[in-house]
Amino acid sequence: MSILAIPPPSIGTHRPIHRPVINFTSLRGLYSNGSLKLSNLPLPWIPHLGKITPMAPGFKTQRRAALIQVIRAFRGQDFPAEIGQIPQKLPLEGEKSYPQPENVRRALIASALGFAADGEKIDLPHLAQMALERTQVEMPPLTTLPCACNGCNGGQIRVTDLCQNCAMKPCIQSCKFDSIHSDGSRTTIDGGKCKKCTACLRACPYGAIAKTVMPCESVCPVAAISRDPTGRATIDFSKCICCGKCISACPFEAIQPRSQIIDVLKAIRDGQRVIAMLAPSFWGHFKYTSEQIRGAFKKMGFFDALEVAVGAETTAIKEAEELHERLESGAKFMTSSCCAAYNNLVEQHIPEIKPYVSTTGTPLFYMAKKLRGEYPDSVLVFISPCLAKYREGHGNKNVSCVLNFSEIDALFEAFEIDVATCAGEKFSHDSAKEAREFGVSGGVSGAIKAAGRGKLDVVKFVPINGLDQDAIGELRGYAKSGECAKGNMIEVMCCPGGCVGGGLTICPVAQAQRQVKNYAAPAKSLGDDS
Repeated sequence: MSILAIPPPSIGTHRPIHRPVINFTSLRGLYSNGSLKLSNLPLPWIPHLGKITPMAPGFKTQRRAALIQVIRAFRGQDFPAEIGQIPQKLPLEGEKSYPQPENVRRALIASALGFAADGEKIDLPHLAQMALERTQVEMPPLTTLPCACNGCNGGQIRVTDLCQNCAMKPCIQSCKFDSIHSDGSRTTIDGGKCKKCTACLRACPYGAIAKTVMPCESVCPVAAISRDPTGRATIDFSKCICCGKCISACPFEAIQPRSQIIDVLKAIRDGQRVIAMLAPSFWGHFKYTSEQIRGAFKKMGFFDALEVAVGAETTAIKEAEELHERLESGAKFMTSSCCAAYNNLVEQHIPEIKPYVSTTGTPLFYMAKKLRGEYPDSVLVFISPCLAKYREGHGNKNVSCVLNFSEIDALFEAFEIDVATCAGEKFSHDSAKEAREFGVSGGVSGAIKAAGRGKLDVVKFVPINGLDQDAIGELRGYAKSGECAKGNMIEVMCCPGGCVGGGLTICPVAQAQRQVKNYAAPAKSLGDDS
């Protein structure tokens, strides 16, 4: 099948709008061998690139393969030496994966070791030794891989080969800047005159005009990504809120988190008491019982694995009390404070809304504080769906390290653990239903309402289900006017669907939402008297 296939015109007086049908398997094959660049494609008809990995059923990312091999090398006899051999072992035998050049594989391994992979010449054995000697995790928590970056040429309006050279020329009629011309056989756009208003794109009945995008740049809500002189992506960390959208948007795996997996494995090897703190959204991506998960973590050497929903109960109760007090004192509205990316946004970009943000701590804050009191010398590892929690964890003295869901998936694979066959104990504390649903959009609001026990019946909850430029503008408007016409309690989730849709997760959002709700359903409610 060709990559772009156009259905034949239908017969009749009304012509349908023909959209290109994209064969993604062929498309990604051309991505990998360099024959096709993202900037050459009619992207308005490619599905939203904000969550492009995993890329197709049965396919695995090279990042996952690199993590698995790094973990296996750590468990081997000579870690630095075995790390140097990994590039020749990727992709994993028996797995379908899109091929990457060796320099990209080396850069992926470097990021899996926790380092910024910004050099063409990467000495992997040396980095492995540095990882062994590292005593604290480093920031920022993500890195670009210049050797993997496609240098996407975004922001241009182009006429594609789908142009039918129709008689009425609606594209020319729609242009107010005289930038579109036809030579009788083909329409072209003068880039010097084009203002990128996209009027021609909307006017074309054949979908033959496309606006190219730079996926990572287009999904960044705070304009933290731009291109360096070579055209490759670069991140301005003074703007970056660590939402992680760029990681999942890039189809070249050219932006990666800097893993802390070696730091955790060292602590386990050294006999320290390592406790995994499982985010409420965890259960949306690992469909197992709590007993099976606790057993699996203990098989890997963890002392225990506990759910952060315990901390979510505290957050919900305290935030309900705070909201009631604020409204009683005349406040017009309050926003939630549990989303780390939103908290970063407030600090870096919209400080004017800070007086309206809840001062209640996040579920991780309360859970880590509780466990630090119970186990003062333990290594507390938060298991996170997103990148922003890396920054929150780094700023919290009670949090030792952060791992993400895809890294836990790699750990299970590298340790050859069949989670379904693992046995463990039930949690000593059964967290409330609403606390377990904290990671689903609307879950924070539901927990606050339940914890209010009738005191918040007059509260109208307003969801911001995903942070983008429109949502940020909306928040700025509330801060400027001092009120929110839609309601008085704004729940802000950076990721559409909630934390279950975080950039470092492994399942589709809708599936993860269902699994979290199924896991939470049998639990008691925060509103119960018992």
